[in-house]
Amino acid sequence: MQEQVQTLVDAGRLDAKLGEKVSELEPGVFCLHKSWGPGVIKEWDLFGDKMTIDFEGKPDHAMKLQFAANSLEVLDNEHIFAKFVGDPEATKQFALDDPISFAFEVLSSFGGSLFLDHWEDRIKGRIIPDDKYKSWWESAKKKIRTDRRFVLPSKRNLPFELRDEGITPAEALIGDFTESKDIKAKISVLEAMSKDLSVFDEPAIELEEILKSISPQVIVAIRRSPGAAVELLIARDDLVEKIGNLDLGDSLKLSDVLRENKANFSEILKGMGVGRQRQIYDAIKEAYGDQWPSELIGCMEGSGARAIGEITKYLSENGHDELLSEHLLTGLSQRSLGFEVVAWICKERKGLSAESFAHKGISASIIGALERDHLDETTPKTNRLHDLLIDDAELIPDLLAESDDTEIRHFTRRIQSTPVFEGLNKNSLLARIVKKFPLVEDLITGEKKDKKGGDGAEEEKSSSLIVSWESLQARQEKLDDIINKKIPENSKEIGVAREYGDLKENFEFKAAKQQQAVLMRQKAELEAEIATARGTDFSDANTSSISVGTIVELEDVGTGNSESVTMLGAWDTDTDKGIISYLSGMGNAMLGKSVGDEIELPTEKEGETRLVRVKAISAYAKENS
Repeated sequence: MQEQVQTLVDAGRLDAKLGEKVSELEPGVFCLHKSWGPGVIKEWDLFGDKMTIDFEGKPDHAMKLQFAANSLEVLDNEHIFAKFVGDPEATKQFALDDPISFAFEVLSSFGGSLFLDHWEDRIKGRIIPDDKYKSWWESAKKKIRTDRRFVLPSKRNLPFELRDEGITPAEALIGDFTESKDIKAKISVLEAMSKDLSVFDEPAIELEEILKSISPQVIVAIRRSPGAAVELLIARDDLVEKIGNLDLGDSLKLSDVLRENKANFSEILKGMGVGRQRQIYDAIKEAYGDQWPSELIGCMEGSGARAIGEITKYLSENGHDELLSEHLLTGLSQRSLGFEVVAWICKERKGLSAESFAHKGISASIIGALERDHLDETTPKTNRLHDLLIDDAELIPDLLAESDDTEIRHFTRRIQSTPVFEGLNKNSLLARIVKKFPLVEDLITGEKKDKKGGDGAEEEKSSSLIVSWESLQARQEKLDDIINKKIPENSKEIGVAREYGDLKENFEFKAAKQQQAVLMRQKAELEAEIATARGTDFSDANTSSISVGTIVELEDVGTGNSESVTMLGAWDTDTDKGIISYLSGMGNAMLGKSVGDEIELPTEKEGETRLVRVKAISAYAKENS
């Protein structure tokens, strides 16, 4: 072959430099083309001025000699692409069976360093199929991190590379910590140091400087990322404890940080592993002395499902069940618990939260927590309590097991009227209630029955939400304004924003689309409310007991003071005028009561109630308002 090339060069048919390049591309040599990928030289036709290459997915491809010489890179037989071309299936299996060795060979083949985008270009879809690459890479990274020969970047703009072979494992770990800009990466390095402490000859001396440097880093990071900053301190303390003979002097303590960042407890705990959470609870104990249980209870709201579960276990293990129960019962009475805490009560109803789940305010707290979250535009639209109600078939039967007929019907109306549940989910919940409690069937079907409740009060016989004509008209006007004015204006804004350029970086377009989602949700909610509403002037109110459309004279049993309360429709609350909705907590407590009955009502003070007696019941007339 070489003689043929030299013959062409001597005859002037091939340039000398070109001849040198061509001579390197003998049949059987592995090569790489920028566009067509790796291949192997199949044969020469020197006098025909061409050679044939078997590329990946492009076999028997002919190229002119000069073009081949200028565009092909010769690959060593140990290059990962040469191995792939020689035996694709074996190379693919190698990547699956031994990702650490595979990664080492890939990086070695490309100069010891690749940015992650370039790494993916070479591996994804070629050696590892596209649909399996993500899971393979996540698994491979965990193994690669354990091998100190590699530097695995925390960000894509940093290279994935092999270390200098002269660096010791101890030097590599210290270098990794010093060079890491990301707190999570620093935490990983500290954990690796704890795991491989034996690589250090004198860890107390070698690691003292970097461990002392953590305090100022935490002070800076706590404002923007409190959870990660606290985890960094915990990882430091774990390593110091393992070293055993290292005194960090006046370095920052975890208990001090928690004392100074009380407002961030829930954010610190959210998403944190159970082991780390327990260390934080211990530090809260140290920081707050006898007040620690109250502080821990106070951070339940907003901490996430996992943290709520662990906090309640920790309190129980330390003998504070009663304090926790008191907090939950007060929150249920005042409808102040968030959906995550209420979800925990429902989930643990046969365990730690049995007493709270038995509280008569639990059903109203569930609906209230769901609706508050539903109307909060700033929260992600995933709700554990919502999903629990849908998925746990026994929850509603358990919830209403000790309720009387009036309470069951009231809860059914709330499910019907709330915009939290839509379509099939709402129908499924209602069907579940009817199956367990047939007495509410008329609310679902709309059929009326001449039936009285157990306390003698006539119950509402319609599936409709009872509202005043005025409040119904106000909602209809609001809906008309959204449909006829706000949505068309928003559509114009979206059209104008599209013209501003790249939608990925177009703030105006994103804002307009977000507003569109808000408007469409408001429209759907109003339409659902209006569809279930029945307007009335309350002229047919039954005054034999407290019902919708009645004025009730109450006497405080303790003080003897009198007050007047008017119970009207679902949307008619006006506290200044003493008007309450029949769906409110107070309204629910009063419905069906007769003259002479005593009722326990909540007060403005947390956890306290007052006892009132019904003195008189009269019909509401519009001129009274």
